[in-house]
Amino acid sequence: MSGPVLMNSLVGVLHHFRKEPFAVMADIQQMFYGFFVTENHRNFLRFFWHQDHNPHKELIEYRMCVHVFGNSPSPAVATYGLRRCVEHSEDPEVKEFVNNQFYVDDGLASFPTEEEAISVLQKTCETLFQEGQLKLHKIASNSKTVMNSFCTEDLASDLKTLDIAKADLPLQHSLGLVWDLNTDTFTYRVRDDEKPFTRRGVLSVVNSLFDPLGMIAPFVLQGRILMRDLIAETIDWDDPLPECRIKDWRNWKDSLKSLEHLQVPRCLLQHSYKDCDVKRLHVFSDASEQAIAAVAFLQAIDSNRTIRIGFTYGKSKIAPKHGHTIPRLELCAAVLAVEVGEMVSTSRTGIE
Repeated sequence: MSGPVLMNSLVGVLHHFRKEPFAVMADIQQMFYGFFVTENHRNFLRFFWHQDHNPHKELIEYRMCVHVFGNSPSPAVATYGLRRCVEHSEDPEVKEFVNNQFYVDDGLASFPTEEEAISVLQKTCETLFQEGQLKLHKIASNSKTVMNSFCTEDLASDLKTLDIAKADLPLQHSLGLVWDLNTDTFTYRVRDDEKPFTRRGVLSVVNSLFDPLGMIAPFVLQGRILMRDLIAETIDWDDPLPECRIKDWRNWKDSLKSLEHLQVPRCLLQHSYKDCDVKRLHVFSDASEQAIAAVAFLQAIDSNRTIRIGFTYGKSKIAPKHGHTIPRLELCAAVLAVEVGEMVSTSRTGIE
């Protein structure tokens, strides 16, 4: 049994991550191993392995004493345990960070100032270690001041050997996104694996584009439309697709290379969300015979009456090939827009 759904919304965590100018990401070291399995439940986690880890010795029975990756209840148990560590904390910022800005063991957050980022991370490290012997590590930030406030061993693995003050910082990967610390932007890395021109191969390439915020929805949508048309012409997953469609497929695959030059600002408004007095969410929708789509933008006005616009979220769906008129599809797009607006404006996404 997987237990109750305690994980935060992935989109919500990412929206928290985009709200303020100074962002950080961190990780709980071996989070599942940090929580013991009740003794009378350990028989459910039995396995066989060589005695003394020697492959020349006989197989004997072991039991796991801690929760393991791949076991259905592990995420719920670990998330519950993590939140229990800060349940009695007197610092509301630490509670907010742990309760609302973690997705399993990955913590992503943003702060108005560098000082606040350093303070919250340091207090979180202390609280988690004191209450649960959990270690917060793999810290990365778009602020070198923030990273210099922690010992080298607590930084992300590819930052430990760098002179942070002088070197170009490497790309960071978390929750399916690629974060460029130098420019504070999201970018994309597309795998150049050559897949067979079959239903299975096409599906593999299209599904390799992970886009939780809909930033590259136009690229993904083109691939899905092409996939829909291609797979309708074959039955078996490994049958070759029609030769006449190879050119269309290769043109789309080649267009994906341009995604590596795409840079989307990580900070939603390029300004502190906290300092904006007026915030409005605008959602647009449209439909065609091929697809329906909706996109949300945040408009904010700061104390200087400067208007700022930030891309928030996008979503698209393929339209059925038959049986739908344009007016009906327009209504479907309007429904999608309402769903996007409700999802983005809920408190769990961090955008009120």
